[in-house]
Amino acid sequence: MRTRRSSGLALALIALSGLGAFAGEGLDREGRQWAPYLEWSLENPTFSGNPYDLEATATFVHPESGETHTTGMFFVGGKTWKFRFTATRPGVWTFTTASPDADLAGKSGKVTVAPNPGVPGFVTAFGSKWGRTGTDRAFVPQLVMYATPDLFYNKPEKVDADIKTFLVEHGFNGFHTYVCCRWFDIHEPASNKIRSDDPNPDPRTFEALEMLITKTHAAGGIVHLWAWGDESRHWTPARWGKNGKADQRLQRTVAARLGPLPGWSMGYGFDNFEWVTEAGLRAWHACMHEHLGWFHFLGARADKNQLTQLYEGLDYASYEQHRPDYAKYVETIEKRPGKPSFSEDRFRVRSGKAYAYKDYDEEMTRRGLWQSTMAGGVANIWGRLDGQSSALGSKPYDHPEWIKAWSEFFKTRFRKDMVRENRITDGACLKSPDNRHYVFCREGCSAIRMDLSEMAAPLEAIAVDTMKPYGELDLGTLKVENQVWSAPYKSDWAIAIGDFASQEAPR
Repeated sequence: MRTRRSSGLALALIALSGLGAFAGEGLDREGRQWAPYLEWSLENPTFSGNPYDLEATATFVHPESGETHTTGMFFVGGKTWKFRFTATRPGVWTFTTASPDADLAGKSGKVTVAPNPGVPGFVTAFGSKWGRTGTDRAFVPQLVMYATPDLFYNKPEKVDADIKTFLVEHGFNGFHTYVCCRWFDIHEPASNKIRSDDPNPDPRTFEALEMLITKTHAAGGIVHLWAWGDESRHWTPARWGKNGKADQRLQRTVAARLGPLPGWSMGYGFDNFEWVTEAGLRAWHACMHEHLGWFHFLGARADKNQLTQLYEGLDYASYEQHRPDYAKYVETIEKRPGKPSFSEDRFRVRSGKAYAYKDYDEEMTRRGLWQSTMAGGVANIWGRLDGQSSALGSKPYDHPEWIKAWSEFFKTRFRKDMVRENRITDGACLKSPDNRHYVFCREGCSAIRMDLSEMAAPLEAIAVDTMKPYGELDLGTLKVENQVWSAPYKSDWAIAIGDFASQEAPR
């Protein structure tokens, strides 16, 4: 974004409710690392024209490390612009504003940031694994379908209740929602239903998404957005020009309003191969990252059941896969091992036969969670609809305990250093290079072979029946040898060996 100078007009310094505190009466603030984000408001009484086309920035610098974040300002109504900041390091940050408009330029201040241990931070990557910057841990995004923004706008109690249901009680670690042309009118997904030929972003849509993202992040989860849909339903910006004036105005607003918020990623939409070109994706990706002050994963799912990409320069590898099994998840990771992978179809439990070739039941859902994790960590989207519209999101599952069992087992056991090592088992294995952490899984078995002859030392182990509510069977201390564990009965079993309570060493 471009810059500009300042006049001495008074400022209205308004913090978003619950977000940080003033340090005196100036622009200086005190905050905490990772969350909650801080917000400033500036008055610009002399501006005329379309306020969404006015560009202004705030640049934050951490002098001790040299880390810098430049984020845009965004119009909120009347004569008010805001900007936001999330600290990625503790200590003192300084900032200055710049804009062609004098009233928004030349402001400066400092932010004193305290550490905030245990907060997950932004979504990141450790090679092919998804991760979080705040905890420095890997995780596998297992997301549940959520309602569209119009259905949770100004309803914090709904978001709170759904976090309790799906993240706490079920064990999913995030939500997936899609926006389409609700970016311009929260009630209209289709461009042909919007009257304006040059629309501005709808603040209500952003307010809804900001609430969902911040509440989900506070609960430890993430939100994955689909920006657009398909052109056959006019759920795209094609009417106004892909990457055209209205679209770029929107991209700047997304970057300014959502960019400072940790805990989200974005896919371009669905059925992209029908209406999106490589050049268009390259332009979108470049514009978004030019204006995003903090890194967020941007991607676009490609052709059905093919390991191709519409544009190789995107931040994660995305595919529309129908019922991928363990072998397909492994192939998915190995195709592009330098970035995280996302099987970005929605794996839905639905009534009816129209999509019987690709729909799931709850048993397939349970196994899919374990298979995608044991393959090395491919992200997925899940939902139980049974006749309900996708716009309403998922209903609760009949067997939330199956999802919760996966969540509890891998809460600390999916480590960023783990690699597949199936040569030592008749099932699937993830192990750490130092031979101190192992996870074995095998479906439909009453025994698992585990060659532990290279294990660093005798280690304690537990077993879990993945077809039941979470419960650990203590296996005691296993010897350094090739061995076979005999289960008490036939089921789908997972075994964890080693001390997973200790944190990994940072890379």
